[in-house]
Amino acid sequence: MSLDRGLPLWPELLSEIWRRVFGEDFYERDRDFIRRAREACQRAGLPAEFITRLDVSRHPFELQFAFEQIYHHIRRGLPNPVFRKRLELPKRFDRSITAKGSNEQATADVFSYLLRNALYQRRRRANIPLAGPDTLSLIARVVRRNAKLPAQERLIDRVITFNVDDLLEREINAGCRRRVPYAVPIARASAVRPLTVQRSIAVYHLHGFVPMASSRYAHWMDDGWIENVKAASESLVFTDEQYWRTVGNPAGFASRLFANALAGRCLFIGLSMTDVNIVRWLAQDAIERSDDFRRLTRDWDTQEAEFNVSEELSRHYWITQQRPDQLAGQNSFRLTDVLRNTLSRRGVTSIDIPSWHSKEFRDWWRACFLSQPQR
Repeated sequence: MSLDRGLPLWPELLSEIWRRVFGEDFYERDRDFIRRAREACQRAGLPAEFITRLDVSRHPFELQFAFEQIYHHIRRGLPNPVFRKRLELPKRFDRSITAKGSNEQATADVFSYLLRNALYQRRRRANIPLAGPDTLSLIARVVRRNAKLPAQERLIDRVITFNVDDLLEREINAGCRRRVPYAVPIARASAVRPLTVQRSIAVYHLHGFVPMASSRYAHWMDDGWIENVKAASESLVFTDEQYWRTVGNPAGFASRLFANALAGRCLFIGLSMTDVNIVRWLAQDAIERSDDFRRLTRDWDTQEAEFNVSEELSRHYWITQQRPDQLAGQNSFRLTDVLRNTLSRRGVTSIDIPSWHSKEFRDWWRACFLSQPQR
């Protein structure tokens, strides 16, 4: 959802931070290896369609392992002034590190600083506007509209995101002059509490929060709002170590929030649905509900019971672009079909759209979420 606003893809983000920390291109060796392999295949006279398919076999956890190596290198190198200079850190980091504060907190702050620069630098360089007629703006318009409605009339009562940027909040709150904005980001367990202001919707960042400017967001406590609170850099989920500390904890902040959301009706948009953890959360919810329902209906006809189990589970939706073979009218069975069938058994119905910029999708979105009366 943030690509149209100039944010990088995961490999691009990794490459930029890796270059800052290690002084080299993370993917340079892979590109050189592929180039030499293709040249060798061409000399051997192998078919062109085979050569174009050559690629490096990648580990499914490559990104989080690489980010963990970056994080550990920062942790070990921060006491060295030469290393800090290479990272081009502001002087404030020199003062905080030499003040003998927590090295782990300093590491988290430096990692967050590098992430912020890598996330937003392209948007700044290309002067990409914060607002635009894209899918992010459609979502923001719906969330803002629901924030203005009484709780009992809302179609949307919360947003869960795995993005760490604040582009959605900026779009939702654009032009908002209220002290408490329409969208309130929540990325730490201490912030999970009922909002006293009715016209606000919580945006839960399960992988942490790295806004362009932390000063834009206050932190809600029982006795009021705390202004100018630093973003929770220690709650980021980029490395494998961070994953197991937060998302991998079945009783942790992220798991509790997602499990609670699955009790309602979820609309997944802008996700590939290949995240193992999302599938795990869906599976846990589906297993518990289906097992309980089968016990309740143990005297029923088996076929009728299974049909009703499926009906009971089916309440979530995944909006995704149509596959190329669908658009071409082909009926080939692909891995994506296995994914869709797996999600279906976990209660998620796939909704195929031609593209995010198609008129069909935009008309359908407005009819579903923007047709109720505005207050």
